Amino acid sequence: MRLSLMFGRRSTILFLVLVVLPLVLLAWLGSYLITDAAKRTDASMQAILAERLSSADYQLVHDLRQLTDQLDATGAGQATGEAAARELARHPWVARAWVIRGGTASEFPGPKVYESLVEVRPADRSQAIEAALARMDAPLPLASLTPGGGPPFVRITGSTVTAPPPDKTQSSWQTFVKLPGYHILEPLAGRKELMSGWHVGDSTFIYWHQVADGTLAVALMNAQQLMAGLFERLPHPGLEVPPGRMMLATFKGIPLHQWGKRLSGSEAPPAAHRTCTEPLSQWRLAYTPAHEEFPKPYLFPIALGISSGILLVLVVGWLYFHESAREISVAQQRVTFVNQISHELKTPLTNIRLYAEMASHRAEGQGDATMKRQLTVVGNEAQRLDRLIQNVLSLARQQRDKLTISPQPVVLDDIVTRAVEFWKPLLETKGFEIAVELAGPPVIQADPDAISQIVGNLISNVEKYASSGRYVGLRTEVADGAARLIVEDRGPGIPPGKRKAVFEPFERLRSDLNEGVSGTGIGLTISRELAQLHGGRLAVCPQYRDGARFILTLPLPPTPPS
Repeated sequence: MRLSLMFGRRSTILFLVLVVLPLVLLAWLGSYLITDAAKRTDASMQAILAERLSSADYQLVHDLRQLTDQLDATGAGQATGEAAARELARHPWVARAWVIRGGTASEFPGPKVYESLVEVRPADRSQAIEAALARMDAPLPLASLTPGGGPPFVRITGSTVTAPPPDKTQSSWQTFVKLPGYHILEPLAGRKELMSGWHVGDSTFIYWHQVADGTLAVALMNAQQLMAGLFERLPHPGLEVPPGRMMLATFKGIPLHQWGKRLSGSEAPPAAHRTCTEPLSQWRLAYTPAHEEFPKPYLFPIALGISSGILLVLVVGWLYFHESAREISVAQQRVTFVNQISHELKTPLTNIRLYAEMASHRAEGQGDATMKRQLTVVGNEAQRLDRLIQNVLSLARQQRDKLTISPQPVVLDDIVTRAVEFWKPLLETKGFEIAVELAGPPVIQADPDAISQIVGNLISNVEKYASSGRYVGLRTEVADGAARLIVEDRGPGIPPGKRKAVFEPFERLRSDLNEGVSGTGIGLTISRELAQLHGGRLAVCPQYRDGARFILTLPLPPTPPS
């Protein structure tokens, strides 16, 4: 049925607007909220992990600076390089110490035998340190005056002393100098501090110290002892052991040390990295959090809210469509009921018209003018009722897609003439001026009953809704290769915004009962449908300003070849 198809199209649009669109928006909102919350959680996690890595890095450099101060104090009281080197060799973490004087190396072994992974030649290393110090022409800044408090060591590069860029690993020999003003151990009063620092290669640490006689006391550190001493205080005794895994490795990825509770989840790839501060920049810190260390509490409330919204949309959509389906069912039952009533009225109405016509002829034969006039009114009203019933039945057939026509050769002017003759008594009684101009084609292919119904509906609309103008004009013509019927009045007209709406079912410009005028609102709908079945069209003329003008356009039959 047409009604069901119309409801199906509208219900599809409403389903998209009321259900699908809100569901899509809710899904997008849920995805956005989860993504945003995940980003904020990840940012918070990265900030916490960065602080944790920074604390471990600070602890390593702090302990190395403390070791440097201890080594400085060991050789600080010695007047010659040999004496300073001899004292340095007694330190438990020193593998061997030496001093170069006049091209000759004086070496002193440490407490334990140690074989370095890299060949260390005392003369070469001392020469490299002296060359670096010779290039340094800028004064050393105070550690307390460097940005952010600054590192305790700086690298000598080119002709200046520069702080290292972040996350830059070290893969060759580099020389570092200790900054003054950063003492962890109190220096001895009255002693002049000479420069000291580190000369670092791949997993090799060499301590150097300037002696008062102008020589360099140099010590190769036992890397195993050095790392064991530095790692012993990781994590810091005052800090809680992290639940995940903290890993210290070389820049080549060789693990050196790890600590933490190492709970479930810490076997995954690290979530944060940090290169250690120079001179330990050949090492990298990495942390892998445990599963429960950074929970995601935002998932449940967001999922609950979005799920509730989706459920609400589905319930509202189901209620709406359930109610709409019920209303459509009721409307279809009403239409069916009206159709049945209309069919039932056809037979008695036909009898009324037949007997009214017979009585009218009898009254005319008897010369009873009053009876003749009264019976004429009965016949006209019966004809009006028959036209209304015909419109209702046509609408019902249209809704069932069963509205059909039977075209045959007809004369349009004859159909218009008969319609005018039928309506003329009623229109003249109401004071209408009737203007008829017939210049239609000789013949067209059309259903005479359908065309009569269209003309009757158009004249009926003038009689009901344009009675204030007291004018109706009908004109037939041939224009633009088509037959046209023009019906116009001088009533209130049709507003521009209603020129399409008047052809919708049950659409009326006014629904009140004005001067006894009422209607079903389906006449123009049926008329336009019948015109379209003929291959034509029925439309309102927008240029007419004196009232309303309807133009019925019908195709002409093809001209036979000569």
